[in-house]
Amino acid sequence: MTARVEWQDGTYLASIESLDLAAEGDTVEAAQDELINLMRNWIEVQDARSLLEDALAQAGFPGVEEETELQLEFVEQATES
Repeated sequence: MTARVEWQDGTYLASIESLDLAAEGDTVEAAQDELINLMRNWIEVQDARSLLEDALAQAGFPGVEEETELQLEFVEQATES
């Protein structure tokens, strides 16, 4: 799964577009950490509702099961100009 980090309006914005998740931070690392926490919470909520597999399939990740390990890769780390 791919996440992007961009410098936007004076802050770093980390996002997973396919899941419509985004988090901000004062640094790249802070934005990444916030997004990781947000994604963990999103997974827990979807799993508790028994919707995780369907939600991931709709986001373009079919065949992901409860035991599947998800890996998040950050790309396009922008630097402050």
